[in-house]
Amino acid sequence: MTAGPSQIERDVIDPHVAFAELSKIVLGAEPLNVTLERIAVLARATMPEIDEVSMTLLEDGKATTAVFTGPLAIQLDERQYDTGFGPCLDASVSGQTIVVDASDPDGAYPEFAEAARACGVTHSVSVGLPVPERLVGAMNLYASTDQPLDGDTVMVAETFAGYAAVAMANAALYTSTAELVKQLHTAMQTRAVIEQAKGILMAKHRYSDDRAFRDLSRASQHSNRKLRDIAQGIVDSTIDGD
Repeated sequence: MTAGPSQIERDVIDPHVAFAELSKIVLGAEPLNVTLERIAVLARATMPEIDEVSMTLLEDGKATTAVFTGPLAIQLDERQYDTGFGPCLDASVSGQTIVVDASDPDGAYPEFAEAARACGVTHSVSVGLPVPERLVGAMNLYASTDQPLDGDTVMVAETFAGYAAVAMANAALYTSTAELVKQLHTAMQTRAVIEQAKGILMAKHRYSDDRAFRDLSRASQHSNRKLRDIAQGIVDSTIDGD
């Protein structure tokens, strides 16, 4: 884990300006954590309603926070790692974007929501990095605003996460080919199983994509089992029932 970047002035940066800055980052010219730190700092400056940003990396089932813009982000990240459950972990393994309203009594992450509220955090967004490589992960945003996070904020977050994914994919090129293939295969298998389970729930209950994933997340939290295991159980039971 690296130390968090220094606090920056909260002057709002236009997203187009931020994306122009992203385009100047030469992938591979700096260590991965330095590149991710620059992305996290830019993301925080672009979205004034977001208080802190972090990057979760998941390798061989072990989660770490690579960079963070303040102590609150690392505190909430590490709480999820300690319990083994939470939106940043589920976003990492599924590739989904997970938005949590900590005041929602019916939310899929009641324990995380309680911990977030205790820290003054009202909303979080975890965006699964869209390219499954040797290192998979998520970009996490934490906010203390009383207002719901709008769709534009989520879209901007997803754009930043996409750039982080490219940086990680580039870093993966420096690993051995055999190890890269192994990790890539595992990551793709996990996401495929989750997508299969979502499809089964959508067909069986006429759920939306979001509702299906929400039910999987709730089942994971309530049963204290990993999201992938819940998804695999649904897939296996469907196959056995055929």
